[in-house]
Amino acid sequence: MTNPEIWIVYKAETMSAPGWEERKLLPSEGLTDILSEEWDSSGQLPNLGDRIREYTNLDNPECGGITHGRDGDWVVTRIHQFSSPDTPTRIVVCYCSYQPITPNWEKLNRGKPVNAALSTVNA
Repeated sequence: MTNPEIWIVYKAETMSAPGWEERKLLPSEGLTDILSEEWDSSGQLPNLGDRIREYTNLDNPECGGITHGRDGDWVVTRIHQFSSPDTPTRIVVCYCSYQPITPNWEKLNRGKPVNAALSTVNA
């Protein structure tokens, strides 16, 4: 049996938490306290004390994509879970406090690009 899909929403504890000026919803650009969100089907929920992961492209920032990751400055302090009897999907809201740390960017190990992987199969 596969794990149900879980929508995980990370929120600042308050709307006035650091960085509030930059947190905007698209496309309306209304201010929000949402820091990050993700869909998960691993069955592993965030825990109190977890840090939100941050990702960026340090190798070539202009091109987008992701090359590096690090533990971020936001720490999970409260977790609320919601479910519905008519769907297996769950919602987990993680409230977070700002606790900055020195960035420790780590290079991510990526597999081959799809075209390179497919050329190996077709060879």
